[in-house]
Amino acid sequence: PLYFCYLLRRHCFVAERSGGGVIAVRFSWDRLLVLAAVTLIFFLSPFIPFVMQSDPVGQMQQILKRLFPFGRGLVHDYWAANVWALYLFASRVATFIFRKAPIPADIRGLLESFIPFPEPNPSLVALLLLVGLWPGGIDMAWKVGRWSLVKPLCNPGKFFIHAVVFCSLSGFMLGYHVHEKAIMTAVIPLTLLATNSRHTARLYIRTCVFGLFGLLPLLFRPEELLLKVTLYVMWMCGAIYGLERVHYDRHGGGRTVLTKMDMIAFATLAVVLIFMEVVHPIVFMPSGRLEFLPLMTTSVVCATGLVGCWMESWKHMFFGSVKTAWR
Repeated sequence: PLYFCYLLRRHCFVAERSGGGVIAVRFSWDRLLVLAAVTLIFFLSPFIPFVMQSDPVGQMQQILKRLFPFGRGLVHDYWAANVWALYLFASRVATFIFRKAPIPADIRGLLESFIPFPEPNPSLVALLLLVGLWPGGIDMAWKVGRWSLVKPLCNPGKFFIHAVVFCSLSGFMLGYHVHEKAIMTAVIPLTLLATNSRHTARLYIRTCVFGLFGLLPLLFRPEELLLKVTLYVMWMCGAIYGLERVHYDRHGGGRTVLTKMDMIAFATLAVVLIFMEVVHPIVFMPSGRLEFLPLMTTSVVCATGLVGCWMESWKHMFFGSVKTAWR
């Protein structure tokens, strides 16, 4: 929706200045047809090799199953750190309390139909995703396209990249069967905003801290422990050091990019890492108990942090991007 609305508003509406200096905007059908033709060519071209195979129908069915994995369930066995991880965790907690707590029989009978929580179907998830994409993918993209026509002195790039980040986070947070590596679709464009201001630098660091930490369990072999921890720590130290050099305010009392909440987040993730790599293998793994507890803990902690980053990106998109100079 983001690119569709932006290109529709920016390319298909033409601004014309009249003799009195009034800007009139008209819709161009010629531009729409050209845009549609180019879009269809690049959309259909990747499918040509599959259609030319001996079984094109089977090939297309496999592609559709990969693009829309509705048969695989809402989440992976290893939950991506998004809203659905928090939803399933709340369901597990509610189920545990429901089984252990002394609840009256009439209330227990009423709650049995709601606990565990029902799994949202693909249609509901798609609707929630569309609602989540609306602020950035439709509303903000339309405004950016309009501003680029009637306000030539306004650089729409800063607004558009904020919208890209927000839409990427929305897709990660609300998508069906999202993989944990999909957080990179938000981290990569967010690097373009990290040097804009101290606030966008914090958003970048927080998204990297929780998003990249959620990828560590993908390297699960013992011989990979030193490598993944070293790379994670070195990357975060390098990012923080570089952004501190850019945004350090000597005249503002030595204000830095990191806050006390960021320090608490680092400490929390350090505790989770120690539990995941040291405590659980020694205490729980030999008896085979709570095998997936480290994965659940990682997903829930990272999901909590990334939900905060998602809300913060929405705030920056609508308010912070207007006040921040594009560098």
